Amino acid sequence: MRTYRLVLLVVVLGVLLALNACAPAPAQVVKETVIVEKEKIVEVTPTPAPGRQTIIVGLAGAPTSLDPADHRSRQSETVIRNMFDGLVTRDTRSGVHLELAESLEWIDDTTLEVKLRQGVLFHDGVEMTADDVVFTFERIINENAIEYPEPHTSPRKGLIAPLESIEKVDDYTVRMHFSGPWPVAMQMLVHQQIVPKHYIEEVGTKGFIEHPIGTGPFKFVEGQLDDQIVMERFDDYWGGAPDLPPVGPACVPKAIFRVIPEASTRVAALLANEVDIIQAVPPALVETLEQTPGIVVKSAPSTLPKWMEMNVSKPPFDDIRVRLAMNYAVDKDLIVEELYGGRAVKLAGPLSPFNNFANPDLEPYPYDPEKALSLLAEAGWTDSDGDGILDK
Repeated sequence: MRTYRLVLLVVVLGVLLALNACAPAPAQVVKETVIVEKEKIVEVTPTPAPGRQTIIVGLAGAPTSLDPADHRSRQSETVIRNMFDGLVTRDTRSGVHLELAESLEWIDDTTLEVKLRQGVLFHDGVEMTADDVVFTFERIINENAIEYPEPHTSPRKGLIAPLESIEKVDDYTVRMHFSGPWPVAMQMLVHQQIVPKHYIEEVGTKGFIEHPIGTGPFKFVEGQLDDQIVMERFDDYWGGAPDLPPVGPACVPKAIFRVIPEASTRVAALLANEVDIIQAVPPALVETLEQTPGIVVKSAPSTLPKWMEMNVSKPPFDDIRVRLAMNYAVDKDLIVEELYGGRAVKLAGPLSPFNNFANPDLEPYPYDPEKALSLLAEAGWTDSDGDGILDK
């Protein structure tokens, strides 16, 4: 059973979700899937303090790392993407846009040539080149390429598993070699951000995570993962994806990502004007916030599913009739209404309906307990002793 997690954010008007410019950004195999939630954005519009200089984000959990190659955490990604850029990025409908890459061309079915933008600077003033891109991806795909705190392989390798090697063609061109045709390459490249070769080779991974340097709109100032991360605007920022407005430098000089794990505390901090954005507003509080003067609730697709995994190699889920029965037995409409207040949609297959590769003609499994029981009976599952529990 799969859903998409409800991601609720609250934003002060005039200091909107996109931290890299002053205009709002445009609204991104488990065997059986059932529900996909809608991401909710809540905007609060009190009169801002004159000359506002800082935007504060209340995170629902602590980032696990500030190294783009060494995490599988959405909290980490939320923070990292404000300090680092990738070759490509995406919008909230899974559309892919060129970022540090100026152009992409498939030379053949397994070779992707990437032309890089020139003049893009890291936060220490050094220009990004092909050497940094090769270093970034080799650090991800090579075994034990991350040496701290002990040698280990990047947890993000699986996100680009078909990439076998990458080579420098010239200072602003690289070629990526894949093990075979990979139709989702563009979408998966979104998950990798470019790091500075010269800096990591100088200070090591330990020094890098203590003071990260990227090419993003904000640069690291100070902070601890379990407390807060403070950033300041990078005045020499190259501007961001040209066809994904807003484009340009960040509209505030400073951004703070503050860890506030307790939902009620985050909401209280928002209402007290102590933070400008909060994550993961409980669904039960959405209607209350919608009725609060100055608050506007908006929706956008999330990209985090929830599901129930079934091991198809072991009983009872090695029988397709049992797997089908599980889908018919779950009242997904009830889950959507009661747990998420109607702010979710059911999945018809392993992909979100917002995924570019999803089949729009598929329909979700209906709730049909009688059919579920019939399928289980066919598979040999019956209530042999009358205790209300099926056995075999």
